[in-house]
Amino acid sequence: MKKVAALVLALVLLLCAVPSFAEEGDALYLGLGVSTSIGSSKDASADKDGTAQVDSAIATVIVDKDGVIQLCIIDAAQTKVTFSAAGVITADMTAEIKTKVEKGTEYGMLATSTANGIGKEIDEQYAGLEAWLVGKTVEDLKAAYEGKDETLVSVCSIKLEAIITALEKAVANALAE
Repeated sequence: MKKVAALVLALVLLLCAVPSFAEEGDALYLGLGVSTSIGSSKDASADKDGTAQVDSAIATVIVDKDGVIQLCIIDAAQTKVTFSAAGVITADMTAEIKTKVEKGTEYGMLATSTANGIGKEIDEQYAGLEAWLVGKTVEDLKAAYEGKDETLVSVCSIKLEAIITALEKAVANALAE
């Protein structure tokens, strides 16, 4: 949670500096979007604990008036709470819950992404996607993702549906009056 607060503070400071990057008369806008689902949750059985899983994709953007991304920060939280068939929580409720970026190599994406040909951990893929997005819109990302754009695929091999939804919300929030 401290890292999220630090991220928000850093973004506020950056936003204060951003107008110096724009030409006179150009405005830039800050937006945050979150996409959350529980679709990966699993019921408990007599033999196995169940898992309540909350997956949240988080996107923060700075965009121009046309929704063109000037800066982007992406992360995700995958929170799992195990419970018995009797409904008793079996997860360590005092354990720190890290985002995927905070986990870095601990997340374990490297082997899968190496098999997919890019060999990058989740935080590296998010960083590659963030860099790729600069100068583009969410619509550009959707088209590239659907068309399996070679440049996009070379930096990011993960599923992007939740991230796209979070980015759409972030841009909409940035441009809301």
